Amino acid sequence: MAHPPATQTSPPVPSAIKYYVGTEVPGLAQRFKNFDEKRVFGEYEDYVKSTVAGNFVIDFGKDDAWVTSSLKRHECIGLLENKRPAPLSTRWINIWAPNTQKELVETLAAHYEFSPRLLALMCSDPLTPLPINTVQSRSRLRNSWRASSRKSHDTHASEDAEGDIALANQDHDQRKDQVLNMNHYQIVDDVWHYSSVDWGQKYLCLGYNSLHSVPRIEATNPEDVLDQKDLPDGKRLWTWLILGDEGTVMSIHEDPYPGQRGILNVHQQDALRTIRRNQLNVFRQISHANDTSFDHSPLSILPIRRRLQDLNKANLKSADPAQSIDAPSLLFYYLFDDWYTTYGLVTRKQYGAELGQLRRWMLEKAELEHINRLHHIGRQLAVLKRIYQSYGLIIDRVLERKMAVTPRVGPNTAHDTHILDPAVNTTSADNNLRASLSTAAIVRFERLKDRINLYATSEIQECIDQKEALVMMNFNLMAIKQSNYVERLTRITILLAKVTILFLPVSLMTAYFSVQLDEDNIYSYKTYWTCFGVIMGLSILLLVVFGMVSGTVEGTAIYKSLSRSFLDACARALGRRKRKAK
Repeated sequence: MAHPPATQTSPPVPSAIKYYVGTEVPGLAQRFKNFDEKRVFGEYEDYVKSTVAGNFVIDFGKDDAWVTSSLKRHECIGLLENKRPAPLSTRWINIWAPNTQKELVETLAAHYEFSPRLLALMCSDPLTPLPINTVQSRSRLRNSWRASSRKSHDTHASEDAEGDIALANQDHDQRKDQVLNMNHYQIVDDVWHYSSVDWGQKYLCLGYNSLHSVPRIEATNPEDVLDQKDLPDGKRLWTWLILGDEGTVMSIHEDPYPGQRGILNVHQQDALRTIRRNQLNVFRQISHANDTSFDHSPLSILPIRRRLQDLNKANLKSADPAQSIDAPSLLFYYLFDDWYTTYGLVTRKQYGAELGQLRRWMLEKAELEHINRLHHIGRQLAVLKRIYQSYGLIIDRVLERKMAVTPRVGPNTAHDTHILDPAVNTTSADNNLRASLSTAAIVRFERLKDRINLYATSEIQECIDQKEALVMMNFNLMAIKQSNYVERLTRITILLAKVTILFLPVSLMTAYFSVQLDEDNIYSYKTYWTCFGVIMGLSILLLVVFGMVSGTVEGTAIYKSLSRSFLDACARALGRRKRKAK
């Protein structure tokens, strides 16, 4: 009996491909690649390392991960307006240089209902110099105020009172215009510990400065050099980190080298790799193609998508509902907790080693220049301390609303929120906030706060206390050095006085012998030199005895008074008697 030919069945189409096709954006489904493939992982890893990278999007869940880059506005609208399937529980949208991708940022802001002010801050232009009439310096607001104050002071010194008032008003208007025209990046560049925490019904937004351990280029302008001495060594960059509802995490990073369009020199390329080190590590941990066996540090292994039970192949298909809920919050946390940068700032021992070197120099020779260097170190430590305090304030604000999402199947399933801490009294408005952290992320934020207090601020405070102690030590050493100079001068003065006293009797004797009391000279050379020797010997003997009694014999470190010498002699005599009695 003949059998009909078997029909060839095509492999099942992944739900992610169906989702991307359903967006009805031409070519979008072809642009998304399977992030778990080794070839795709390598290509996009190189893209993240490149200097021309603009943005990328990763949709992932426990079993699937899909990635694309250089997302356009219409493609972003298609992704946001269509519901993601349940297997893709988390989405990460990363944007570099938001000033060059304002349309994409505006699309995200419209979907997640950002405030107009927040959107304007995110789309701010890069830092540009402010016009300053008095000096050619960089665009720091405090420098402009300082320059305006000097100009106003010179104006008031003029003899023309009406001209003084006019120029003073002009300076006041100029300062007012500079304040009103301040750029967001001017503020964060002047105030390194500036931070922002914004809550909306569909998002939680954090804004903060990160200080990366990158050697900076030394400034040539005198005022810029002074500013550099008061700021910690490193590259400051502003970051926006947003947790949206539907399991979406957005990270927006300031352009470290604006206006260069990806054309960087060797130094800047090395700095860029250091700046993106944490982002690259999080990027790698999302893909199953990343081989964690080659990771040299256990700290680089992040439990965002990979869990310990995933190593057992029998458990790969056992779905963990909590894992899909925790993934967006954990991604949000690990993007905020840049442990590479934090650890590098705390443990590089730059300030501890420099303070130790200054201490050794002070013991060799105390100078006022050491006080100047300690002043700049103190200013740098104060800036670092305020930066870490701003991180602590951000964590406090985040932990104020300890709300977690109840278990759900997918990102678009209706859910309720419950309060983990019953002592927190939230309003109905708080309960409407749909962007909430999971329990796993809250525990890690609390642990991060403890680490900041224990390993960062406490160590910085210890260096500040050591700096203050070194300042006092330097002044004390200078006072001791000055007292040694005074003691040396006193010894010289006493020596000159002793020489004068030594030759005074001889001078009187010589004057006596030079007087002609009688016509016959009854004094011979022998008589004169005999008297000279006797008087000189007696003078030396008397000076030695006086020096020993008064404690002013040359070679002693500290002079003693007669009473102190008498008491010490009595104590020695009593000691000798006791020893003889024994």
